[in-house]
Amino acid sequence: MNFKAYLNTISNRARSLPVVILYVTEGCNLKCVTCSYRKPMPGELSFEEITVLAESLKQFGLRHIVYSGGEPLLRRDFPEISGLFQNTGIKQTLLTNGLLLEKRLPELQNVFSEIIVSIDGADADTHNRIRGVNSFDIIIAGISAAVSAGENVSIRTVLQKQNYRALPEFITMARYAGVKRISFLAADVSSEAYGRDSIAHKLDQKGTIENESAIALNPDETAELRSIINEMAVKNKRDFDNGFISESPEKLLGFADYYDALRGVGRFPNTLCNAPMVSLVITSTGDVHPCFFLPAFTNVRNTPFPLAANTESIKQIRKSVRTYEPHECKRCVCTLYTSPRNALADKF
Repeated sequence: MNFKAYLNTISNRARSLPVVILYVTEGCNLKCVTCSYRKPMPGELSFEEITVLAESLKQFGLRHIVYSGGEPLLRRDFPEISGLFQNTGIKQTLLTNGLLLEKRLPELQNVFSEIIVSIDGADADTHNRIRGVNSFDIIIAGISAAVSAGENVSIRTVLQKQNYRALPEFITMARYAGVKRISFLAADVSSEAYGRDSIAHKLDQKGTIENESAIALNPDETAELRSIINEMAVKNKRDFDNGFISESPEKLLGFADYYDALRGVGRFPNTLCNAPMVSLVITSTGDVHPCFFLPAFTNVRNTPFPLAANTESIKQIRKSVRTYEPHECKRCVCTLYTSPRNALADKF
């Protein structure tokens, strides 16, 4: 029973912090059209600072840490960072582009509850074009090595203009790769997430990304996407039912609604989210965000945990998120919801 986490879900004050998404670096070895992470940021947290942070998070009820970036495997000391949470009962999940997965796997076996690999093409040409680097074959080899080593590997794909027609082929590719599941997201094109914040651009740390019209589907394309999904709902019913495809057909159809709404056609899909009540995002330079998409409200170098989890600003943000006031919430593509019952049961 996790009564503190339960109280989080029904108030604006955090008694614990069950989930943390930690960017260990904002450097990346790909050049994706939907993301502008390129170089590490100046002044990224040192291993010593992460060690102190890890201890405070463990004392504040951490249950699940998710490593993101940038590309986490670019950090040479990443095995030491993940080692800070081993043998503690804390789940560890790795979000990776997979380019270094095979190379670094021997250092990281039996560490993660799940390794989630981002792949944006069901074939090499599409993936490499979206990712900006000839990487598909290397990534598939890394997935194969991880699966063969007994790791729990899944694939995550951002559906957008350049790849949505290949939705059925993604399922075939994932099955061939031997992963446990495949999940999908729509492309965020409006928030400051994925390295699009103005400060980073002023520091010349980030690359350019495609504009919205090159990523978001138009109404004709969303109609085509709906047709594809409806066909899959029949042909791939077993994959939906057994969770091999993480999203339901209804959830995938919501992506079409989202892209239509971006073009001013219809409304954005209704979302259910309480991410800031049970989780926070910490960037590689220590900025603390309520979620991937909302702006930072403090920095761990100035306000350590547990104080950082209960500043007046984050309590106000939690209050506003409950009623979906932030414009980022109205068009969010990646929600997190933990019910009071699941929080009480410690399901993180």
